[in-house]
Amino acid sequence: MLHPEQAHPAENQWGLLVEYGHGLQLGFHALWVESDDPEELSHRFQVDLESRLECNLETLAGTYEGPPAKGIWIGPHAPGWTHVFVFGLYSGHPAIRNLGRHRAFQMNFWGEVGEGLEPLHLHYDGELIDDVMPPYEEGGYMALPDYRPFTAGLELDPDTKLEQDVHTLWCLVGRITGRFADREWWTSTRTFYRIPGRA
Repeated sequence: MLHPEQAHPAENQWGLLVEYGHGLQLGFHALWVESDDPEELSHRFQVDLESRLECNLETLAGTYEGPPAKGIWIGPHAPGWTHVFVFGLYSGHPAIRNLGRHRAFQMNFWGEVGEGLEPLHLHYDGELIDDVMPPYEEGGYMALPDYRPFTAGLELDPDTKLEQDVHTLWCLVGRITGRFADREWWTSTRTFYRIPGRA
């Protein structure tokens, strides 16, 4: 069970995304993988090891005009968890299905003018298990009810703006992984790799 002080982040997750995401508020593809080994996960994405770049998001945004064609920005998230921003891969891409026996939560936001926000999906060992979404009403239907304790006080509202739903899902995954995004998280140095076109 969550302690009350761990139930909500200190700052709005969407607000931090806008302030520090260097354009990611227009759309992003993110994974939280239950693993302490970013190097091993990088190999599973079949990255080009020679393209390795240690950088923060500001440097990455300044390196490419627009998002990279294919690549990952990967690094530690919380004890037992690695975070990955994915560029140029679709949700069911073989690289994402190749993450092994790790729980992986996948979030896709296609922006206001795109297809919007996809459900928070749980993958394991190459399979899509189902979505982990707060119910629209307290005690309402959940595809994976084991995650209900993490949704207390988090509600989706079909009438709210997408920004609020993005905040809600970042809160949910923060509760599951034990860490919300904060300013240190957004400004940290992690590793960027290109993914060859053939991968």
